[in-house]
Amino acid sequence: MSDAAAKLGVSHVKIRRFIRDGLLPAEQVMRGAPYQIRASDLEDERIKADLARNTPSRIHDDNQESLFSAI
Repeated sequence: MSDAAAKLGVSHVKIRRFIRDGLLPAEQVMRGAPYQIRASDLEDERIKADLARNTPSRIHDDNQESLFSAI
């Protein structure tokens, strides 16, 4: 799950939601065991579409002043 989250650039919570919502197939050998996720399943168009809809709208700006002063 951590590898899948890192590959997609999301948290493990988002991966759990994908699994819960049926977007991402995942298997557990037994209850409580780590999920096994195929790397190829991370390329599913439904997942890509969801990620595209939920991207942060913030833009990194190097010219923006910090709210906190350096001490």
